[in-house]
Amino acid sequence: MSARVFTSWLMIICPIAMMIVFVILEPVIMGEIDESLAVQDRALATLKTFNDNEISGYFVNILGMIFMLGTISGLALLGKSLDGSGAALGTVSSLIFTAVLAIPVVSLGLSLSAGEIFAEGYTDTAVSVELIAESTFMGFPLFLAMGYILLGLGLLLEKGPLPIALAGLLLLTGVVMLPGALLSPGLGFLVFAISMLLVVASGVFLLRRSD
Repeated sequence: MSARVFTSWLMIICPIAMMIVFVILEPVIMGEIDESLAVQDRALATLKTFNDNEISGYFVNILGMIFMLGTISGLALLGKSLDGSGAALGTVSSLIFTAVLAIPVVSLGLSLSAGEIFAEGYTDTAVSVELIAESTFMGFPLFLAMGYILLGLGLLLEKGPLPIALAGLLLLTGVVMLPGALLSPGLGFLVFAISMLLVVASGVFLLRRSD
């Protein structure tokens, strides 16, 4: 399997599977947390839900995280593959996407640790750790947006791997996502979902391209 084909499948399979896990499986298996709750109350509710469904919680979170890492890895590989006029921007985007990989890993580790602390009865400490885990993701949209912008610019300069319109949409998505921490949760998720559709479409075009 060539690097292009491997990258394509990562960009096709992983975003779709990730959205299925987090949008469909997680609410069905774990239930939904009331987003209108105060921050600490929401963290406590998350911990209680995880404690009541520990095995399912581990399965859903780890499975979803694997697909998220696969999605970001596909984007990093695409950026690294640019070797023409967009190579410099592609390489920088690849480095940013690689750095972004650390955010969900650290956040998941903290969240699972909070679940263990809560199970041992240290509620206040567990809530604090869970809040730190959630806060870790605050920088995720910013750096992901920077990666999209640089990758989109690199693809536009490269004029080959993807159609110009699709490369432009990746760039535009990055620009819209840039103030991600300021967007409302609903709007932020919508932009993220659109970006995943663009990643899948990019994977399909990349897969169909002849070497």
